Amino acid sequence: MNKKNIFAITLCFCFIMQMFSQEKQVITSIEKYKQFGLVWGLLKYHHSEVSKGNYNWDEIFVENIDKLDAVKTQTNLDSFLLNFVVSVKESKIKTETNTNNLFTKNFDYNWIEQYSDNKELYAKLKKLENNTSIGYYYTSKSGIPTFENEKGFIAFDSKIKSHRLLELFSFWNVIQYYYVNKYLMDKNWFGQLDHFIGNFVNCNSKLEYELAKNNLIVSLNDSHSICLSKTVSDSLFKYRAPIGIKNINDTLVVTRIFNKNLAKKDDLKLGDLIVEINDLDIKTLQKQKIQSKFSYSNDTYSKGFSGWLLRNKEDSVKVRIKRNDSVITKYIYLYKTFENKDYSSLPLFSYKKEWQLIDDNIGYINLKTISKEDIKNAFEAFSNTDGIIIDLRNYPKNIRGSDITKYTYPDRKEFIKVLSPLKDRPSLAGFGKPSISLIIDPFKNGGKNSKYYNKKIILLVDQTTQSMAEFVGMAIQASPNCITVGENTAGSVMNIAIFKLPDGTEFRFTTMGAFYPDGTGVQRKGLKIDHYVNQTTSNFTEDQYILKGIELIKSTKNKEN
Repeated sequence: MNKKNIFAITLCFCFIMQMFSQEKQVITSIEKYKQFGLVWGLLKYHHSEVSKGNYNWDEIFVENIDKLDAVKTQTNLDSFLLNFVVSVKESKIKTETNTNNLFTKNFDYNWIEQYSDNKELYAKLKKLENNTSIGYYYTSKSGIPTFENEKGFIAFDSKIKSHRLLELFSFWNVIQYYYVNKYLMDKNWFGQLDHFIGNFVNCNSKLEYELAKNNLIVSLNDSHSICLSKTVSDSLFKYRAPIGIKNINDTLVVTRIFNKNLAKKDDLKLGDLIVEINDLDIKTLQKQKIQSKFSYSNDTYSKGFSGWLLRNKEDSVKVRIKRNDSVITKYIYLYKTFENKDYSSLPLFSYKKEWQLIDDNIGYINLKTISKEDIKNAFEAFSNTDGIIIDLRNYPKNIRGSDITKYTYPDRKEFIKVLSPLKDRPSLAGFGKPSISLIIDPFKNGGKNSKYYNKKIILLVDQTTQSMAEFVGMAIQASPNCITVGENTAGSVMNIAIFKLPDGTEFRFTTMGAFYPDGTGVQRKGLKIDHYVNQTTSNFTEDQYILKGIELIKSTKNKEN
């Protein structure tokens, strides 16, 4: 082979390799949006000037995102991102790398490593990763995040792709940096980002956009984060049944009739058992229809939305009903609206007073609307009882845990450990004390009390026990003789943050993590349960909890005798 042929072959080979190398570098639109959104979010929360609100950061996102259409390779994108970073004033850098005694499970900056070949870009991003010289425009100086300066994006239009992507990355980044319970999600937050981007890019209607946003909220696995837009509700859940139901072991029990005439029209009666809807069993439908649209910390909490199983986008639904010894399959009518007249319900609850003696010598206290003065009177009246049942299957309106524990603790004690985000270190958290601890520690209750109530205390909880109610429950549980009876609580214990998205929607998430003093987590799990109430469709009254409490108090008394 002569030299000319060898040269030609070599030249051809080099050309082919160059073309192959360029093809390998070609980058998808989703990947371009992803990398830009990550860098934009890093600067928003870690850059000293951007985090002070010195730039209209939302406007800058929209201005730059469409420019990515001209970027074809990773090399081009690296240059684009570097130019974007240097387009803002150089950040002041104060670096802290020591993370001893800090909570690091949410610390996730591995994505920066992909830029290691671009030394200038890599160095700038790595410096920002641990920068503590930041401002508090987009969040607060306190350990409880607040987002008052997130006011929405003027003239937001969900038909515009750049606006939709701004919505996504505003949401995604605040969760990435300030949601301390992120590590508890069912799916990795970073790992879902490509999927989220695809949803927001490919929206072809208002409904698809709202469903994409709903998917974000559901992914938080946080019972505080309930948000179903009117568009989704009107499209998928337009019609509803004139009855109320309760989900008992994946069977729907008809517990309320809202309109007797409409219920009579379809022969629906109190106590009917609905075992299938549209040929699907209740457990399967719960997963498809409820758990895909509502954020929930645990399965028990999601059952509280089972009434939505009888909502539909059509005005009828097929049901399979058990009544006594017969099984009926039929269609029932659903309605956009109806009058709640001739209301009737199963007799679920016997005790109506805020406090009273029951079953000879047992005290009962319902915390829903009770006052501090009533609590004082109740404990005075119950001083010689065999035990007290405290009903927390509700949300206390007038009291705190300390209003109870002043009568049930012999000494001051810690009942909760709280994980809070660090004000100057996004993604990191710690088990610190709030500034108010200098005056009074909110994570401790009680005081020296030789006359504390030392008989058995039964605490009743269920899926309606949520947020501040769970906080109160943790305080009561630390009483020396407390037994908790019921089912899993909501699993969303601490304060709520409200974040306004660019489209004006507000969504909520739990801002801190709650733990028992022994380190057991409460977020998602709910309160510790000593005795579960195993309800059946023939035995599901609220009084079942109270009967269990009475049984436990009496068994303790019998042992003492």
